[in-house]
Amino acid sequence: MKEGKRARRHQMLNKSLKRKETVYVGNLFFDMTADDLRTAMEKFGVVEMASIIHDNRGLSKGFGYVRFSTIEEAETAIAQQNMQVLEGRTTVVQFANTAMSRSEVDKTAPTFTLFVGNVPYEMTDQDVNALFEDIHNIVDVRIPVDRRSGMPRGFLHVEFLDIPSAVRAKEMLSLRDPYGRKLRINYAAPMKMQQRRSIPEEPEM
Repeated sequence: MKEGKRARRHQMLNKSLKRKETVYVGNLFFDMTADDLRTAMEKFGVVEMASIIHDNRGLSKGFGYVRFSTIEEAETAIAQQNMQVLEGRTTVVQFANTAMSRSEVDKTAPTFTLFVGNVPYEMTDQDVNALFEDIHNIVDVRIPVDRRSGMPRGFLHVEFLDIPSAVRAKEMLSLRDPYGRKLRINYAAPMKMQQRRSIPEEPEM
């Protein structure tokens, strides 16, 4: 009953907000990264930018923003994901009160860590080892799995000894297509920083 009232309240709120390409996504797990959010929302359209909001300590506030390429894609995300379960939590998805700037979309500064997306679900541990066989200075590879099914979620985080190694690896991996799928490679926040962001704080609504 409470969920129904909450859903109706958010529907009315969405009607009062200006239609735009950017949506607010709330009630997220505090260990969810921007790459996790991007992957979850790509089924609704082309995601130009995904961002998790952090406090001044670098900890996630439990919400973020996603900018789609069109308003129609944003509307699809709201219609299909608002008040629906994402990674075990009922999310709030609505038009954002503010829009993402183009400068935020274009942030591509190299880091020690690579996000490797569009990874085929059928890849085995042997396939993953072969993918990185000739890539040097890898410190750690993280393969996120679904909390409920225990199955891989279709992306990896790879941490390197230094930034030049990550830059070289990005160039090499961008040319590979395991099982016929083109990998999507982006720089990401170091995994140790992501782990420090797991302490919860009350999300802003």
